[in-house]
Amino acid sequence: MKYKVDPKFFVFLALSIVLWQFTNLAKPVSVSKLVNVTFKAPDEDYQLIDDSVVSIETRVTSTGLRLLFNSPYNKVYSLSTESMVESDDQFVLLPSDIESQLQKEFGEAIAIEKIFTAELEIPLARIASKKVPVIPDVSISYKQNYILKGALSVSPDSIRISAPESTLTAINALNTVPLKKDNVSVSINQPLAIDYSDLGLSTVEKTEVTINAEVVRFSEMVYEVPILLPELENGMRLAVFPPSAQVVCKAPAEVLKALDSGAFGVTVDFDFSQGIDLLPSRLPLKFSYSPSDVLEVFFSNDRVNYILEKQ
Repeated sequence: MKYKVDPKFFVFLALSIVLWQFTNLAKPVSVSKLVNVTFKAPDEDYQLIDDSVVSIETRVTSTGLRLLFNSPYNKVYSLSTESMVESDDQFVLLPSDIESQLQKEFGEAIAIEKIFTAELEIPLARIASKKVPVIPDVSISYKQNYILKGALSVSPDSIRISAPESTLTAINALNTVPLKKDNVSVSINQPLAIDYSDLGLSTVEKTEVTINAEVVRFSEMVYEVPILLPELENGMRLAVFPPSAQVVCKAPAEVLKALDSGAFGVTVDFDFSQGIDLLPSRLPLKFSYSPSDVLEVFFSNDRVNYILEKQ
């Protein structure tokens, strides 16, 4: 004998199961899982040195429905570090502060029962600042009969930088990005970026400097200048060969026209009070004076032969 089941029975059964599930989900349950957090630096005097996510085991109580549709474990929470404590040169958040902040994030419907962590270390560093010089990484070659007048300058020649104290200690100067110029015949005045991308700096006062190089045309002339010799003690006399030095001078043509050999003073570069036993095989030369308005001055040969003899 066959029995025919009324379809309404299956509808009733399905509704009963759903109602039973909802009834169970409406009951409070406790769950322990990992909550993911990051940190926010308290102010500009500090910098996070690691922005990775930290996981904290947390037990919460709420209804199954709430945890199913609004789980606190599917988010990453950013914790404030304004109430941090410094301990043994480290910055930490106390469990009570962590719980308080997370509870505000979870809301009243999800209650935190326990935070399974001690104080939480914050990867934070105190920021310091100092001024460092800027060193230009510049290579210049000049067109024939052109030369750099004076020295290449950088403006500003130093800047203030900020970084974690441990990072700042190792930085004594900043370099510019490389600049190479060939066959130059005109003065240079151009901005040049500072290379600081891999130094871990927090702030940089300026990101570029201005490079200045005054390039001028020059002429060259050779002067025959007598070598001035010192008077020696103990009846010794010094003679050098040749008795004069060839001095090469680079300057604008109008400056060279006004010069003669008397504009240069040349003598030997040795302290005879050290004793003649220390004399080198050939004596070096040096300038005792030279014009200040020339571009470059040097010897064609900066050493001479000599003889020491008794008078």
